[in-house]
Amino acid sequence: MRKITLLNFIVFLASFLLFQIELIISKILLPDFGGSYSVWGACVVFFQAVLFLGYFFSYCWLKKAGMKHLRRFYFVLFLFPLFFFPGKSFSFGNPVNLGIPLVINVFWYLFFSIGAVFFALSTVSVILQSWLGNSDLAEKNNPYVLFAVSNLGSFTALITYPLFFEVFLDLDQQLWFWRAMYFLLAGLIILATYLVKVSGHHKADSKIFKMNGISKNNCWEWVLFSAAGVVMFLSVTNIITYEVAPIPLLWVVPLCIYLASFVLNFKRKSWYPAWIEDKFYLVFAWSVLLFFIILMRILPFILEAVVICLFLFYICMFCQYRLYKTKPVDLDNLPLFYLIISFGGFLGGLFATWVMPVISTSINEYLVGLTLIALALSIGVKPRLMGWRNLAFVVYIWLTLIIWPMIFKEYNLWGLIIIFLIFKICYKRLFKYPRALFLSTLIILSLAPFIDSIWKDTNLVFRYRNYYGLYEVYVKNQKYVLMNGTTIHGVQYQDKHRENIPLAYYHKFTPVGELLNSFGGNKNIGVIGLGAGSLTAYAQAGQEVDYFEIDPDVYFIANNLFTFLKHSKAKINLIFGDARVQMKEAPAKRYDMLVVDAFSGDAIPVHLLTTEAIQEYRKHLTDKGMILFHISNRYLDFVPVLLSNANYLDAYAGCKSNATLKGNSSFFTSTWFVLCWDMNTFNRLLLDFQWSKHAPGKSRLMRPWSDKYSNMLLIMNVDDLMWSFKRFRPFYW
Repeated sequence: MRKITLLNFIVFLASFLLFQIELIISKILLPDFGGSYSVWGACVVFFQAVLFLGYFFSYCWLKKAGMKHLRRFYFVLFLFPLFFFPGKSFSFGNPVNLGIPLVINVFWYLFFSIGAVFFALSTVSVILQSWLGNSDLAEKNNPYVLFAVSNLGSFTALITYPLFFEVFLDLDQQLWFWRAMYFLLAGLIILATYLVKVSGHHKADSKIFKMNGISKNNCWEWVLFSAAGVVMFLSVTNIITYEVAPIPLLWVVPLCIYLASFVLNFKRKSWYPAWIEDKFYLVFAWSVLLFFIILMRILPFILEAVVICLFLFYICMFCQYRLYKTKPVDLDNLPLFYLIISFGGFLGGLFATWVMPVISTSINEYLVGLTLIALALSIGVKPRLMGWRNLAFVVYIWLTLIIWPMIFKEYNLWGLIIIFLIFKICYKRLFKYPRALFLSTLIILSLAPFIDSIWKDTNLVFRYRNYYGLYEVYVKNQKYVLMNGTTIHGVQYQDKHRENIPLAYYHKFTPVGELLNSFGGNKNIGVIGLGAGSLTAYAQAGQEVDYFEIDPDVYFIANNLFTFLKHSKAKINLIFGDARVQMKEAPAKRYDMLVVDAFSGDAIPVHLLTTEAIQEYRKHLTDKGMILFHISNRYLDFVPVLLSNANYLDAYAGCKSNATLKGNSSFFTSTWFVLCWDMNTFNRLLLDFQWSKHAPGKSRLMRPWSDKYSNMLLIMNVDDLMWSFKRFRPFYW
């Protein structure tokens, strides 16, 4: 094996393992932390923090001891994690609830589980680039190529996980494969220690942060462009997962785009066409517009997703090229370069994942990323007066964003052409004056909540965002509407005489409405997911309803902005926390009916559908009790999943959807799936309520889903995903 091939393979494998363990561990944590996107976001920040620590360790050791000394002991760093993981088995047990915010709890759990091995892997890219740069190999003049190989390994891990590993291997098998590859990596590093020698003598530096010709402007550019790329890909991830579901299949797409931009810029022959920089003002301008267009939802989701991902690629290519163009020529500064850009990435991830959900009521991190790019472009620019013409263009942009939605309240081709042309003209001018460009984005960011309310054209009552999602309550057609992300979670009449009538997915003609309204003998009911509390309208005196709600802020909304809970005749009990964790404390055989109505994005969280979850639910059902799953979804078909799980658990299974009621926009179509283990109960559902029969013993449609195996690709409904796109009339005006 050629020595350079060995180094390439080590870097590729280390990055592959680094990113694959991110996805594996994130999926392991979902059942214990409620299936929120914030679990993934917290994992990303943790990995970036450890990556920064790995780069910092590499930088300090290389500066103080040199590569020749480090090479002799480097393999020891990979033996140390064997005392933790992968040397010992990974615990799938529930993490301890420390009573601290979700993201910090995830951080704590990751630190004590895979912190050591992730730290070791995070040092490989920088160390081996320095190793190559100080070697006697012919390729030593351009060690940055290994950075492209590193990102290619990360990209490969991300793209193969949902398409191969998640499809064919459960989590136990994935971990065993990962362990085997880790031991192979450790062996290859030992082999490289003997084969790839280091030349030269290193003198220890007394000043560890010696700049060696690197300017402060360079450092600021590295931090800002690195942070901007991370903020952009995380914000796009947010936008997509809020629409569909927080699942690895959707997490990896923006991250793959982000990594691909590094590969293309840092490979041996950098790929960066001139048009990317020449036309970047167009993408920047239209990205600002796209943010508000997505909020307005005037285009099909699939079209919005494709366009925003294309723009993300363009923006990441621009940011990474700026990093590549300003990389140090002196290879002694290579570790400092990577230390600074990793610090920028960590800050970007921390801000997008931890800070923005607390200080923002919308996905404004998308605009923050654009603002960071504008700020980076203004660094080093000679100070001069803003000029009245530049200020006029800034005002034009602001006024256009306010006036346009007042004229064009829905999709209109000519309207879009007009506003795109205006932004093209304005930003072509502003890109010649970076400080004016920065001012324009800063103003838009500051006024985003005000502009957002105009574009959405709703009578907004309440807006709130936390680590579990984005909530809005607005008035439409004399009804209060609760939105979580892009999904309606409750509707109620404003009229005091009709406010206790359940609407939306819970009206009396829905499968759940029929059962709660007519199915006698339900003394105790459990409901997973509170929403607006609509199902409480069916509760009668003498009944008890236990609501399991992971987000306490949802209770504030339901109790203060809706009245279902206040007017209930039954006794209402609120249990906060993830339902699967909290239900273990509930008495056995308590519930006559358990309703699983929790949604994250537009989908029920996967960990509430698995065989382990259903087995836990069954412990708390009476002998004649039933489990109802609300599986209404625009893009995913959960019927095969629940049918397969029913067969595995020897349960009776049925499914029913209610028809659309013409002339009543408040009565939605909904789909429900039932599981029970009593034949008489099941027969009554079939005969009296016309549920469709899916009896045990039927051939299994797919592999049952468990906490260790699930595959969203198999249930993705491509026709429904493309439905709005097929109906789209692009030339309508």
